[in-house]
Amino acid sequence: MTFELDWWWKFQDEINSQFQFSKVREELAARIVSRLNFTKSSIKSLFVGRDFVVVGAGLSESSELPSENLIVADGALRASLERDIIPEWIISDLDGYIPDIVWASQNGSNVIIHAHGDNLSRVSLYSNQIKPKCITTTYPSSQTSCWGGFTDGDRSLMMCISLGCNSVKLLGFNFEEIGKFTGEYSPRKLEKLQWAKRIINECQKHTTMHLSIE
Repeated sequence: MTFELDWWWKFQDEINSQFQFSKVREELAARIVSRLNFTKSSIKSLFVGRDFVVVGAGLSESSELPSENLIVADGALRASLERDIIPEWIISDLDGYIPDIVWASQNGSNVIIHAHGDNLSRVSLYSNQIKPKCITTTYPSSQTSCWGGFTDGDRSLMMCISLGCNSVKLLGFNFEEIGKFTGEYSPRKLEKLQWAKRIINECQKHTTMHLSIE
């Protein structure tokens, strides 16, 4: 199964325009991150053919989570830890609860950090503590990966599709209101959630992987 990203770059251009992101700045961020003491390695073998549950920050109090094959998007880590579950993977651009991420990374979770123009200081500060399995950037570089995506949730999905997962179930993806477990507040968060919805819908058109949303 091949997941082509050609369609994604038009989305990225629209996002850059709407949120006034600079492509030049993001490409520079990718080059800067490439100079960190981090060696790029393939993680595809850890995903291919597997079934995952991806959890977003809109998870309700009553929602149950599996104890295995679990990926959490940033702030949703807290929901997982409150249920005494250490997720297999954490996807974060470090605007969530960083002490939670550091603790989980030291207790069994694998972390994928997304670096961009606004969080380079945090990436530099916390990478040695977190020891990420992978660093992604908005645009590809020699030492970073890029699977597309805008929010940690839809980025998690695009990663799973790109790495050949068999199926993904999305939990806690509420596109109409800001979730309880959302980390750092953004006044444009609802706009970002609408983009997440649009990206997820578009992903369904470009993959044969089984995808369900609950």
